[in-house]
Amino acid sequence: MNANLDLSLSHFLNRFIFTGLCELVLALMCLGFAYPIQAQNWSPSKPIRFIIPQVIGGGADTIGRVIAQGLSEKTSQSVMVDNKPGTNGGVAVDALLHAPSDGHQVLLVFTSLMAINPAVYAKLNYDPLRDLRVLGSLCEVPLLMIANTALEVNTLSEFINYAKANPNASFGASSGNGTFSHLLLELLKSKTGAPITHVPFKGEAAVVQYIMSNQGPMIYIGTPSPIIGPVQTARIKALGVTTHARLEQLPSVQPLSEQGLKDFNESFWYGLAVSASTPSAIVASLSGTISELSQNTNLSQSLSRVGCASMSMNASDFTERIKSDIAKYGSIAKSVGMKVD
Repeated sequence: MNANLDLSLSHFLNRFIFTGLCELVLALMCLGFAYPIQAQNWSPSKPIRFIIPQVIGGGADTIGRVIAQGLSEKTSQSVMVDNKPGTNGGVAVDALLHAPSDGHQVLLVFTSLMAINPAVYAKLNYDPLRDLRVLGSLCEVPLLMIANTALEVNTLSEFINYAKANPNASFGASSGNGTFSHLLLELLKSKTGAPITHVPFKGEAAVVQYIMSNQGPMIYIGTPSPIIGPVQTARIKALGVTTHARLEQLPSVQPLSEQGLKDFNESFWYGLAVSASTPSAIVASLSGTISELSQNTNLSQSLSRVGCASMSMNASDFTERIKSDIAKYGSIAKSVGMKVD
């Protein structure tokens, strides 16, 4: 009798434990299924801080504000632009990394910040692939080589001839040491042998303003947004486009590849990122939002008007593009000995 009682009690306990375990597993499975649902349903619940790593009035600022407006309409939240210029984007990255990783802090990223800084800065306060999580890309721009109207040249070859005849009076501006405009200038010098003296400015807006003032013989290779208007009104000259394709707004301006630099085909891309410590659920939601935004016809048209053609890449493809460009620009920077302390 006692033996039967022991067997019954043992059976009861085993069944109780088994039932409890099943309920626990079922509960965990429910939580597992609930997590993706939460990831999909996350959305900004307050104004978004949109960090632009450039001064007000520059090309990235102009394009960034167009994107910020599109993001505001897409999320139904206010988007507050916060310009953080300095160290070619380093100041802006630092501001992002010291802010809450709650999805309400978004950084405009571009070629210089993500792919050129690692190649040219001896010391960089961030690692673009380790510290940032990209959400996707939105557009890319060809760059324009411009000159002031006092310089009596109208093509690349005419400027190269001028520079070689005036080695101490030929200047090339950049928006700062280590920027894309600086790298392209060094690339141009290495390909043509032209003795051009580099003059760094503090931001693109300052360069364009200086060139319009006709204070000296100077060229600049920069983004179209602050340049198209002055070219169309003949306040500055456009000598060439950096891509094989011509710029829609300035169809008469020849690509540099048609002026003797056959392999010259460079564009400047823009996308968005958050800090790497942002929860995966929020990153997934924001990435989906940016993917949808990149397909928005109204936004694409608005970006086109400031010279930025559609370049829609999801987070994964954009990451691979960044890795590829880091390798490419690192090779170029090394070949011309370009380094920023």
